Amino acid sequence: MSGLPLSLHDSVRERRTVDLLNLSAVPVAPPVIERVLEAANWAPSHGQTEPWRFAVFTGEARMRLSGALATSLALLKGEPQADPEVLRLQQGRQQLAPVWIAVAVEPAVQPRMPLHEEQWAVACAVQNLMLTARSLGLASKWISNPPSLHDATRAALGFGERASMMGVLYLGYPRDEGSWPAGKRRPLAEKVRYFTD
Repeated sequence: MSGLPLSLHDSVRERRTVDLLNLSAVPVAPPVIERVLEAANWAPSHGQTEPWRFAVFTGEARMRLSGALATSLALLKGEPQADPEVLRLQQGRQQLAPVWIAVAVEPAVQPRMPLHEEQWAVACAVQNLMLTARSLGLASKWISNPPSLHDATRAALGFGERASMMGVLYLGYPRDEGSWPAGKRRPLAEKVRYFTD
């Protein structure tokens, strides 16, 4: 909301999940949403397939997403339709973040690449999106629970039959811009081996 964008290095180090309950109700301006999606669109993809697909929900449209997720949860439980109380809770959850983005992978009609490579490309796109969001002062979280991956969610959100869901993510400004969650990582030396000769 304020200040200059963070550097790439700082955005990588400071990207953190901010809990839904700690988000502000301040809306995210459409040009900001467009900017994070444009960053996602520049992700690498083997064979230049660009398989990432997004559906953005703001305002009252967030209720469409909540309905899709509640219905998919019911189907996972073997129930024909969403329980009204579950739907109410899901609607409340969607209202906590000003922006929700459904994420899908859609291979070409005649796929040139294996599905896992297309999924990796989408993961790169989401990382680009989240890092750009952080550089602009936005919190984000990528959720990949069973309802968000369900085929009924895909259909309800209008993704094509070749697409498959890769979850949903939310964006929003934290209530307290000055207190991002602190991150911690084990030493890099525990995870890297160098071969020089």
